Amino acid sequence: MSPIAVSIIHPDFQQVKKAGRPLHLLASLIIIVNALMYIQHPEANRFYFWSQLIVAADILVLIVAGKDLLNDSPKFDLFFRLAEVIVFSTFSLLLIWKGDWMGGVIQALVAGAFCYLFYYEKKSAYAEQIAIQHLGINIPGFLNDRFLSWIDITDVQMNNYQIEITTRLQKKYSFELSRHLNLEEITVIQNYCGYYLKS
Repeated sequence: MSPIAVSIIHPDFQQVKKAGRPLHLLASLIIIVNALMYIQHPEANRFYFWSQLIVAADILVLIVAGKDLLNDSPKFDLFFRLAEVIVFSTFSLLLIWKGDWMGGVIQALVAGAFCYLFYYEKKSAYAEQIAIQHLGINIPGFLNDRFLSWIDITDVQMNNYQIEITTRLQKKYSFELSRHLNLEEITVIQNYCGYYLKS
């Protein structure tokens, strides 16, 4: 039988998505503070200063006007997160080049944190699916996906808004579906699971 993918709303991935907008706001504020601190240096490049302010303004406009856009288009959100990583990495390199090692290391840590966040946001944008396969069920996770073989599964209950998987150790995995399934789709999934649970 061919594998079946069931789109779910994973609580861990939802937490990352909810944190996205406040973290964009934090990034834009840090960029503005960096720009204002940078322009005070006598050798400051005004083009670089204004570039930082434009990037920060773009992020602020995205936060204020693009709330639905961030939720509906994960790639757009990822683009801005990547821009933040690039900006903070640039800050880090410039500070280290000017001999400010402490500031450079702090900016590198911020860039690393946003890079880490970019990785998880990218994963959450594409990985919110349970894969029901002939060997078992694959459940997505941040660090590692969890694979449950059919031998370890005792029951799979499903309706048009939720799926619940019970293991032999009485552990339950319950997920809300990202869209309501029709009766035909539910029947196909239940028959698929029933075939392996009986064998």
